[in-house]
Amino acid sequence: MFEILLRPTSDIMGTTKGAATHPFVVHLRQVETLEQDRWIAADEACTKAQDAIDQVRLQLADAERELAQAEQRRLIASERVSAAAEMIASAEDFLRDPTVDPAGIQETRATDPPPDTGPPASESRTLKELTLAAFTGTEVLSPAEVAPLVRVHRPKTTDKAVRSTLTTLRRDGALVLVERGSYRLPKQGERL
Repeated sequence: MFEILLRPTSDIMGTTKGAATHPFVVHLRQVETLEQDRWIAADEACTKAQDAIDQVRLQLADAERELAQAEQRRLIASERVSAAAEMIASAEDFLRDPTVDPAGIQETRATDPPPDTGPPASESRTLKELTLAAFTGTEVLSPAEVAPLVRVHRPKTTDKAVRSTLTTLRRDGALVLVERGSYRLPKQGERL
């Protein structure tokens, strides 16, 4: 201990220079450089992976947007098919009885029950009640399927009146719109 104190300052400085070039310190500096290179490589890998994730998220967002557009087109096409089927049924009804004035024709479907079959007309139940009664469980029904069931009790009810009633019931929360032109009863506890 006393020897260090008695040594000249230049000797102590030489020891400091020697420590920097000592093989162990040189080895530690090589380890530090190696670890620094590994950190840089790992950082580049993280950046590359994050870029790949960002690109996949963009592709997913594009795919979801395309799916939403396709579903919208499908709903529109479904409604148009339904409208075309109703027009065909009206045309067939007109062609079966051309003596009837086209302005006086009510909207009807080929699947309507014959007027003389089924129970007698029930004027005591409202159109809303009759429409809701057509839904007995979890089935999904279109206006074209509900109308004949309503006409069993009210033969003069038009398809337009049934569609309007279905829309009102949906707005009131009594029915759920599954897809354009298809309704069902809400499930227990379902938020509308």
